[in-house]
Amino acid sequence: MKKVTLKLVSIHIEKSPQDVPLAAASLKAQLDSVPSISRKLDVSFHDYTVDNSADFIAEDICGNIPDMIGFSTYLWNRHIVCETCRLIKKKFPDIKLFAGGVEATALPLILLDSAPFDFVIKGEGEIVLTEVMNRLLNGKTLKKIPGVFLKGAKANPGKDQQPVMDLDVLPSPYLSGTMDPCRYSRLWWELSRGCPFKCGFCFESRGVAGVRQISLERIREELELFEGKKVNQIFVLDPTFNCDLKRAKKILRMILKTAPLIHYTFEIRTEFIDSELAGLFAGLHCSLQVGLQSIHPEVLANVNRTINTVKFAEKISLLNQAGTIFGLDLIYGLPGDTPDGFKESLNYALGLQPNHLDIFPLAVIPGTALYDQTESFSLNCLKDAPYTLISSPGFSQAEMARAESLKNACEIFYNRGGATGWMFMALETIGIDPVGFLSDFAGYLSSCEQPLKLTKEEITVMQISFVKEQFIRHNKKNLFTVMEDIIAIHGALNSSLYAGPLVTAGKGKFTDETVFCLSPGTISLSLKYDFDELMTVGELTFEEFLDNYRRKKTYLVVYNRGGAVKTMTIDHTLSRLLRSFTGIETLQHICEKENIKSRKKIYEFLEVAVNEQLIHIIRP
Repeated sequence: MKKVTLKLVSIHIEKSPQDVPLAAASLKAQLDSVPSISRKLDVSFHDYTVDNSADFIAEDICGNIPDMIGFSTYLWNRHIVCETCRLIKKKFPDIKLFAGGVEATALPLILLDSAPFDFVIKGEGEIVLTEVMNRLLNGKTLKKIPGVFLKGAKANPGKDQQPVMDLDVLPSPYLSGTMDPCRYSRLWWELSRGCPFKCGFCFESRGVAGVRQISLERIREELELFEGKKVNQIFVLDPTFNCDLKRAKKILRMILKTAPLIHYTFEIRTEFIDSELAGLFAGLHCSLQVGLQSIHPEVLANVNRTINTVKFAEKISLLNQAGTIFGLDLIYGLPGDTPDGFKESLNYALGLQPNHLDIFPLAVIPGTALYDQTESFSLNCLKDAPYTLISSPGFSQAEMARAESLKNACEIFYNRGGATGWMFMALETIGIDPVGFLSDFAGYLSSCEQPLKLTKEEITVMQISFVKEQFIRHNKKNLFTVMEDIIAIHGALNSSLYAGPLVTAGKGKFTDETVFCLSPGTISLSLKYDFDELMTVGELTFEEFLDNYRRKKTYLVVYNRGGAVKTMTIDHTLSRLLRSFTGIETLQHICEKENIKSRKKIYEFLEVAVNEQLIHIIRP
């Protein structure tokens, strides 16, 4: 008997390590686990991005014409999903089309009217879709299934299905073999559903009371699989990972024991940080994301959040003391917020010296509590995705635009520019606050046509030029030579980290005829001061540094070995050699061109450099 075919489609926001079709894989795993369905139904999942046209997606999906197609809908893909469905239905009217996901859950009736869907599923999809497929495969109607909306349906909260309380009854998309971890450079890993908090701007906990957790036993089995498959990165899908502090510590110890080499990203709240937890995080390859949003209690009260800035800073200090990598989130345009209030929040956030700071304009997302309060707060928002704020009583449209320019300045200078380790040295030296500094940089960026497309190397060059202007303006020109070296070093460290290791590097025999190339994360620097002496800046002021040390030409190479960024001080000859390794000329030709005589010394260095993955051999 020929099986009915169902294609589950994910359209991601961009081609990136984050485009993992976890929702579609979870649905397939569930449907495949039911024998009465899997005998009759062939389920597959397919990935695209919003950069693909609706025509391309429609044609590709229907290359082998399926019987049914389901779409995961989110604010970033709703339009292209609807357009794709119109194209498919026009050409293949017998294909059943349906949608689920956040947009379907928030606005099921509007989505149903936006495209020729046969039905829309609201809420968690695994159990509902199982019932839908069971009925369709047996020729039965879909009427009166909780959570399923058909044409002509009316809003009725009583039609919502109950969420799955025991998540372990749902098969793991990883353990079931539905999704091969090896196919993706970064995985989404679900540990729980729901959130104990009710933040007005967030969709996570709407309509669901409390947190439902996946068992520690299943978590351990998934970890063992990830370790065996040599997964590199995991984003933990748990909106408040540490709300159950005892459980969080157990999971971190389990990770440390079972899969310690993977890099993890966690979302946490400061209320549940203690020194032990900070230490456990610091012992892993991980980064944390912490929601701050605003420092003003009266603003946060409007979205059902609270803050004590003193206690918040104390908890963050535990992360800094432990050496944990963390980032903060800010939102501008919250009800009751103003441009001055946002700038105060920005100064406070940067003062905590996070490793990165993510800033967002307010988005009033359908399905959230804030969406229901749009009129009472007089929020003027986009009526369609991405639902961002246009203006409010506290933020004019022009002020929102200025806040966006400040956001972009922070993203480029602080985040992408890797300025965490040195920006405050500059600020303290010239006596300016972060907002004033970044506001000036925003003006500096105005002459750049596409600032968000700058490479890390281009950003470093721009940082040096901008900071030099600032030092001159504040009568600190004599100190800039030290600052320039420090920016160059941190820029190289940042670029090397994100370039990643060269996996294929290692030991190898070479001769004078060998051709070498620098590994992706290898950067050669020429410094005006001794590298080790420069590392004392911070303990010493710039003035104290110049009183204690003199200029000393130094050659430094920054490189990435197995994901860890390292440094090596070399001499001028080796620096010239490295700069000549472009993957084209032989070692002999380079040595002759650069007039390098000491071949024994060169060979000793090259052996170390190959082993350290600083360079690699180009095979003929």
